[in-house]
Amino acid sequence: MKLLIVDDEERTRELLKNYIPWAELGIDQVFTARNGIMALELGREVRPDIVLCDVRMPKMNGIEFAQQYQTIDQTSIFIFLSGFSDKEYLKAAIHLKALNYIEKPVNLDEVKSVVSTAIQLKREERKKQSEDEQLKAGFDHGLPYLRQEMVRKLIAFPTSVHVRPALQSRETFLLPSEGPYTVLSALLYWSPIYLPEDPVIVQEQLLFKLNMQPQLDKYRALFGFDSNHFLIIVLAGAYRSSFRDNREVIDSLYADLKAIAGQNIEVRLGIGTVVQDIDEIPISYHAARQAGFMQFYVEGLKPIFANEVSTAHSPLETNWEDVRLTRDELRKGNLDAVKQSIDQLTERARQHMDMDIVRVKDTFFQLLLAILEVAVQQGLKELTHDAERRYIWKEIDRISNLNHLRRYLLSFLQLFYEAKSGHAEQGLSKMREIIRYIHSHFHENGFNIQQIADHVNLSETYLCSYFKKQRGETIKEFITHTRVEKAKELLLDREVKLYEVAIALGFTDANYFSTFFKRYAGVSPSEYRERTQS
Repeated sequence: MKLLIVDDEERTRELLKNYIPWAELGIDQVFTARNGIMALELGREVRPDIVLCDVRMPKMNGIEFAQQYQTIDQTSIFIFLSGFSDKEYLKAAIHLKALNYIEKPVNLDEVKSVVSTAIQLKREERKKQSEDEQLKAGFDHGLPYLRQEMVRKLIAFPTSVHVRPALQSRETFLLPSEGPYTVLSALLYWSPIYLPEDPVIVQEQLLFKLNMQPQLDKYRALFGFDSNHFLIIVLAGAYRSSFRDNREVIDSLYADLKAIAGQNIEVRLGIGTVVQDIDEIPISYHAARQAGFMQFYVEGLKPIFANEVSTAHSPLETNWEDVRLTRDELRKGNLDAVKQSIDQLTERARQHMDMDIVRVKDTFFQLLLAILEVAVQQGLKELTHDAERRYIWKEIDRISNLNHLRRYLLSFLQLFYEAKSGHAEQGLSKMREIIRYIHSHFHENGFNIQQIADHVNLSETYLCSYFKKQRGETIKEFITHTRVEKAKELLLDREVKLYEVAIALGFTDANYFSTFFKRYAGVSPSEYRERTQS
């Protein structure tokens, strides 16, 4: 819990802050302010659970502060302090629903007792709120997961004895018991800034949105993720590639999906064959998966229908002789020959059109490992550890099409081009451009390392390695240092509000900015401002 002490007397502030064992009572953070104006700004930033507030203060007294702060947050518990027996203040305190009123000079045991009561009240309030949220969450989240389970049964075990009886509940499962049906399969590619370690977290959020968005009700579609993390959509009706067969409905649904997924998720949609019976839904599902995989081989984002999928596809296996020859050419410095090898592999992949995309990506991955092996041997990068290999594979795994995969491999040849054409000067020029780009864009919402890599035409992995080698610090550390220094500069101007500083640095949440600043600067933004201007 967080406690805010507001008093114009420094001695009282320090006494209350330092001579009460707050941690033992359950208070994790203690903040102080010397008047109501500062307390209002600090309160907006840290949102204290409990406020110990003097009544009589210059600039803005405690009652005025409480009245204004309660328009921002009505959940904080107020305890007033005063050395005056002023009935008007007492009346105001009662009107503001203050928990208690302590006379000065303060008795520390009395303060501990009153604050302990406030802590207990907050705990009970939080418990009730948590119970209410759990009940609501259980109600709200139950339906999406129930529908997802039905999707999984329809695409795998539609003959289950439970399926047809369950579909009688049209309000829950939306689909009619008679066909036709069409299954859609969406491959989702998350951008680096949005992809968590466990993508299931993002999937759950997206599943909830899809089931609760009013504009999707018109489709009466069942949404659910299969065991391979593909978003599967089961539609009642026949949908094919021509406009006389409801093509416009698919285009409309696709546009809605992209809008709901947001700019951080790329959606690639495959549409399966039309089937007439529930038992045939797995056929449409597998055709939709194939159409979705086909997206890997085409440029641009548009739905692909099952009838557009070529049947001429075969496995793409790693040609180890090509890998060996590429390694030898690279050792000789024949970069054009290596580039040609990558282009030939890309063309071979396009001809095979292997529907096992993981196998295709692994073939490119093996060639890339050979390139990195030579880079290590020639002293152009440090030894590639297992952690870096996993990170590189993670980057490859989120590449959405073949041409992007080709460009990703080509970006690693930059190591050799720089060494060949005068590494020092070119390296300095590249570093200047990287740093200039960071200073120009670090404040933008959603700014991330991948954007920098794209701007300077490097892979994210190579950019991080390259920056560390040139500067002796990671690129993330440099961005953090840049943000902190800019924050300190802005905080010198007392006319700039804390939330304005947060926005100027690319933070959408002032509380998160405060936490970020304190982690790296050692003090909160308000404390830093007070110290630099006292």
